[in-house]
Amino acid sequence: MKKNLFGIAALALLFSCQQEGEFPNNAEENIIISSDSQELSERISLEGTGVVSIFNPEFPSGRVSEEIPAGKLPLLLVSQVDPPSYDGKVLKATHVDLDGDYAFVSYNKEGAQFYGAIEIYNISNPLKPQITAQSIFKTAGINSLTYRNGRLYIAAAFDIDRDNSVGTAAQFLTVSVANGNFTSDFAKSDIHGYAATDITNTSSHTAVASGANGLIGLFDGNRQMEQKLDIDDLRAVKFGNNMLAALSGRGGVHLLNPENLNSIGRISMSDDIPESKRTLDMGKDLLFVSEGLSGAGIYSLPSGNLIEKITIPIRPDGVNSEDIVTNAVSFDDNLLLMANGGAGVSIADLSTMSNIEKLGILSLNGSSNFVKIKNNHLFVATGAGGLQILKIEKELDAPTDLSIDCGGNVTYTGNDNLNINSNQAESFGGSNAFKNVNIGGHLVYCGSMSVENSLNINSGGLFEMNGSFAFGQYRRNTSLSINSNAVMRIHGSAVIYGDLNLNSGATLEFVGEGNSITIFGDVRKNNNVTIKGNFNDTEGKLN
Repeated sequence: MKKNLFGIAALALLFSCQQEGEFPNNAEENIIISSDSQELSERISLEGTGVVSIFNPEFPSGRVSEEIPAGKLPLLLVSQVDPPSYDGKVLKATHVDLDGDYAFVSYNKEGAQFYGAIEIYNISNPLKPQITAQSIFKTAGINSLTYRNGRLYIAAAFDIDRDNSVGTAAQFLTVSVANGNFTSDFAKSDIHGYAATDITNTSSHTAVASGANGLIGLFDGNRQMEQKLDIDDLRAVKFGNNMLAALSGRGGVHLLNPENLNSIGRISMSDDIPESKRTLDMGKDLLFVSEGLSGAGIYSLPSGNLIEKITIPIRPDGVNSEDIVTNAVSFDDNLLLMANGGAGVSIADLSTMSNIEKLGILSLNGSSNFVKIKNNHLFVATGAGGLQILKIEKELDAPTDLSIDCGGNVTYTGNDNLNINSNQAESFGGSNAFKNVNIGGHLVYCGSMSVENSLNINSGGLFEMNGSFAFGQYRRNTSLSINSNAVMRIHGSAVIYGDLNLNSGATLEFVGEGNSITIFGDVRKNNNVTIKGNFNDTEGKLN
């Protein structure tokens, strides 16, 4: 239910003394908390969900499919989330942090008005995220946040003309969270500047970046600033590799000692577009920088030497050049994601640093102003379009069972239309994303596999799937058909966003333990269909 963090009696008294249009001086009256998960989650939709392909610009549309290789990274768009709004004002997502079963998302209002929000998502079931709590800020925009040890650390910008509870526009906030809820009041600390733009935790401090006329400040555990360093036009800060990196829109990246802010080094860059979102990320001995028009830079640490610049792969017609910029970068498990504004989200595989593989662009609608990847979760912020939540199907997630022989499988290197003839038997393994699959003979696949458009198991065909399998798109006329005397045998997990056709004489079999199937589309089941084995039918579609 919705509640204000202030007593009802005090609220009535305060409002009785206020003039029309004024905002309360008490800080907590300007924050509205909701823990009504059912109501909050009504903004989450299955519209457009399902298997997402990665478009490689090297293979433009019109190219014959036989020349397009199968993808290497199965991806699912599991949810689309409309942005929150307050008093008719639509907010946009600015930042995401992930920890365990929860995601934390910050929002602000584009333009001169100060409104914002923080939402907590339960992602324990990656196919069905839920919003468990929300804080609406009536006098502040929330620009960034990070989670550590039961607390959120928040970078915000307040309207000091409407909120007398703060001494500066730039603010560093903290709040306790547990089990998907806010469990304390918000505590605030002043920091010089018009807006706090980013925040990161070091080993012993919290580093907060304040914007155009601001500084970087080191706060202790009691939110007292112990050190500060003036840097113009600060956009982002990131701690890692025993150093603190601070990105300025004028001059590049400052590499700093995280204890005293003494300079370690400098990475020079050309001036960036004013007042634009940028982020930093780190890997082992690596720094990733969103560089606006220049794409993303990868630098070696601690030297700061450039390893490679990854340019924005496409420049769509009809999109303003200033909207084709790398706003954010995110790195995890050898994958680098770039949020490129009107040019979408691109992805690169950094498994081999001497030969970085540009995989392509995610087939998602809308522009992208922020991206966050961690483990098998991927969040993309699309401005006024809200959030897109994706799941990465990784090979390492695949279980094994002796009922399906994975001993002789090889890596698939063919095109994205897989055809197994009636006199053919093949066994593949790894991770692959296909457009269409047609099975007349015997196919074994061990690992992670997705099929975007159609999968057909012909009469007498056998498809054995060991691992994680995903099919189709929601309400987009995609179908998986198991025909007469055909068998689909599964060990692991299967999610079907399209329709499942079980024709007369078809068999769907689950082997081993711990199996699950989630079907969001329709199931058409004819006579003499066999469904057997131990499995969890999460949506109850196979009854």
